[in-house]
Amino acid sequence: MLQQPVSQGGLFIRKKAPTIYDIAQRAQVSVATVSRVLNGKNTVNSALRSRVEAAMNELRFRPNRVAQTLYHHRSNSIGCILPDIVNPFFAQLFLQLEVGAFERGYTMIMGNTVSTRELERTYLRAMVERQVDGLIYLGGLTNAIHPSEEDLQMLQDLTERLPIVTVNGDLPGVNIVSSVKSEEAAGMRAMLEHLNHQGHTDVAFLGGLQDVTNSIEKLEVYKEFHPDHPTEWVQLTGLDIGAGAEALRRVFQAAQVPTAVVCINDLVAAGALMTAREQGINVPQDLSIAGFDDIFLAQIVAPPLSTVNHNYKELARIALDALLSSINGQPTERSIRVPTLLVNRESIAMRKP
Repeated sequence: MLQQPVSQGGLFIRKKAPTIYDIAQRAQVSVATVSRVLNGKNTVNSALRSRVEAAMNELRFRPNRVAQTLYHHRSNSIGCILPDIVNPFFAQLFLQLEVGAFERGYTMIMGNTVSTRELERTYLRAMVERQVDGLIYLGGLTNAIHPSEEDLQMLQDLTERLPIVTVNGDLPGVNIVSSVKSEEAAGMRAMLEHLNHQGHTDVAFLGGLQDVTNSIEKLEVYKEFHPDHPTEWVQLTGLDIGAGAEALRRVFQAAQVPTAVVCINDLVAAGALMTAREQGINVPQDLSIAGFDDIFLAQIVAPPLSTVNHNYKELARIALDALLSSINGQPTERSIRVPTLLVNRESIAMRKP
């Protein structure tokens, strides 16, 4: 039966939490013996250990995690900094990271920077103060084309205090443990090849930001396939649904219109679908649309999006393995790549003759 707080004169008086002294008295052992059991020492014989554990259960004792952290120099927690938890890409990846950390006996502490650089710096400092055992770092400075020298020095200082693994980003010149990336360039290449096999040689590029490495990396692949594209066919309008809607509107104002568009992500592709619907353009019969990321939205829009999956579970597993290897003093690879997966649905069709 659950213990309830005692009411006196309308005020609730909570019972004092049991201490190791209470455990020692109940088990009829020394406080030192209780301490050794709590700290996992194997010098306590099985009979005494059983008495201590029974007393803990009877008193509903919960260990002081802060004290254990100080004793073991481990918090069994991992920090995760990301720019936008509302973005389905980061939400999907964080979910896999959190589940994987829990399976390994760690809790995950998230810092959502809402794409604000100052808040990002604040969270970086806070993770050190929280004494996390390591940090998974997504977006923000890890995707900046030209991070400042001050930020790079701050990050270098942080790596002397805790191991850092970046996911789908990197910090060149900073002593991080590993940069773990899905092969986004290869994924974009596979999608463009698929469009080409469907007869689409007139393809536009929608969305992205000119100061974000992932956007530029995908754009460079697009330029390899379509070096002579009209200027209006590249629209770096942003990363959200509104950016996709605006990008396709601009493309269709050009003198020549494409038969297909490849989008920086699925949100942008969803926006392009909205504009196509507004303008009476049939997808995929009149216009094929390709996304990227394979978020849940890609499956429920009409038509469902052909896209590229980041192999989220594997990406998270490898990032956590690299971080925990470093925490445990084992060497790791500086650069690790994870293959992406082409997902073909209904938003791409053979080009009309």
